[in-house]
Amino acid sequence: MTKRSGFSISVKMILTSTLLILLTVAGFGIMNVLNIRDVYDTTAEEKIDNFRAALARKGETTTQVFAQAMVMNLINHADNDIQLIVEKTATQDPELKLIYILSRDKRVVTYCRITRDTGQICDPERYRRDAEGEAPHIDEASWQKVEEIWRERIAAGKSETLVGFEFSHQGRPMQIFAYPVFSGGQIPTPTAALAREPGDYRQGFVILGYDLEPIARFTTESQRKKQDAEGEAIVRTGAVGFLFVLIGTVLAIIQGLSISKPLKTLAWKADRIANGDLEARVDVSSTDEIGLLAKHFNLMADRLVVLLQQTREKAKLEKELEVVRTIQETLVPPNDPVDCGFFNFAGFFQPASHCGGDWWTYHVLKHGKILLVIGDVTGHGVPSAMITATAKASCDVARAVHDDDVAVTTLLEIMNQAIFESARRRFVMTCFASIVDPNTRTITYANAGHNFPYLYRLGEGGRGEFGSLMIRGNRLGDVEGSTYEAKSTHLRPGDTLVWYTDGIVECENRKGEEYGERRFRASIREAAHLDASDLRTTVVNQALSFYGKGRRKDDITMIVGRVT
Repeated sequence: MTKRSGFSISVKMILTSTLLILLTVAGFGIMNVLNIRDVYDTTAEEKIDNFRAALARKGETTTQVFAQAMVMNLINHADNDIQLIVEKTATQDPELKLIYILSRDKRVVTYCRITRDTGQICDPERYRRDAEGEAPHIDEASWQKVEEIWRERIAAGKSETLVGFEFSHQGRPMQIFAYPVFSGGQIPTPTAALAREPGDYRQGFVILGYDLEPIARFTTESQRKKQDAEGEAIVRTGAVGFLFVLIGTVLAIIQGLSISKPLKTLAWKADRIANGDLEARVDVSSTDEIGLLAKHFNLMADRLVVLLQQTREKAKLEKELEVVRTIQETLVPPNDPVDCGFFNFAGFFQPASHCGGDWWTYHVLKHGKILLVIGDVTGHGVPSAMITATAKASCDVARAVHDDDVAVTTLLEIMNQAIFESARRRFVMTCFASIVDPNTRTITYANAGHNFPYLYRLGEGGRGEFGSLMIRGNRLGDVEGSTYEAKSTHLRPGDTLVWYTDGIVECENRKGEEYGERRFRASIREAAHLDASDLRTTVVNQALSFYGKGRRKDDITMIVGRVT
């Protein structure tokens, strides 16, 4: 153990305790009363804090679980089932005082202000449907507060959706929790929750209110107990004060020795850990504060060992993710421009995280035809990257089976079956397949739910106009046995083709503004006089400049082609 200088802690405690007893015995009664006040006040505050913390944990968990339970009922408009679940939940949780549920367009599905003393769970319905059976929009003040908090989070760039705050509901203090109900495994965001149009995933909202009146009871009870304790302390101090003066010094010696011994042991164990012995632990033999300190010391030592293990595991996981990213980079061609005679093109791929769900490829088929394929898997990360690997493999198999003379419709049908069998609809991919024929100067294409590529063509007077390769079809992996149609378009010298995924237009800057199709088309028009490689670089750089250094929510993939 590290050497020390000066008095030991036991000597210091004995000397200090003896001196304090001699100097403060006259004011012991006053100090005792003040100490009792502090203890009761602290206990009351801790009890209130614990109550608030426990209520917050309970409310957050219950609200999210309750929201998940409402998904299918809201989708199926099962109002009676929803009402039964609300009443059952209110019956089982005595602290619940308010439950109301809104539909996907913020209309009241059910509203329950819980009043158990009236013999019924819910008050008579406040919000009633009109003559046509249409429920009204919510006018509850607590809901207005929920929307206000979401707007503040959007302005601050925060994505947390669960809302919890204290609110006075009809003169009764409550802790309100609110959470949007989303289906399809979609992660809710404040932006999606506040959107005017509910979209495909937002199904509704759940709001729960918990009673905060126990806090007032805690305070009243603490004040009463404190007053009783103060009176008893004054009487007791007067009776035994003189005795304490006589025996105080002896008790100080005994107490000092009893306290200093476990503290010395604790200091010795801490010194061993500081010198690298992470297995050192303290024997917990008491239930007082020192015992609690020893228990927490052991707990912190255990957590230190776990933290070191987790750090090693995290480093290993990051290394594995880097390997996955390296493997995925082999699935897409490099960003170098490709010259195919009358048609030149250049691609770009940048995942939003270590691994992405975007993918593109090209191949030269028979008779000089050029196959270009671009796809976007739902989400990003390792699972989506695995689906892109499936898409790449099925594309290569389709080419090999048809001896590099595969049609775009056949290609998509083979890829659809492969992804359906691999993902079982847990993941789907949008995809656009194109074949550029140098002999007929045409492009033949088929679509599986992907964004329509742009065709920018110079017209009379040198002014360019935007068109698109418009054709529709089911997403890959969505429906087993899907078939696809193909279209062909003649190409002219100077035509510019742009294939892209939605990441480049849907990513947002720090203000929450999307880049959007308008800005995207404007950047293409501005750089349309450049060759394919420079046009791609210019468009990408303008988009990245708009996003800033904030974290993007989706991958970016784009192919720019130019007909010469």
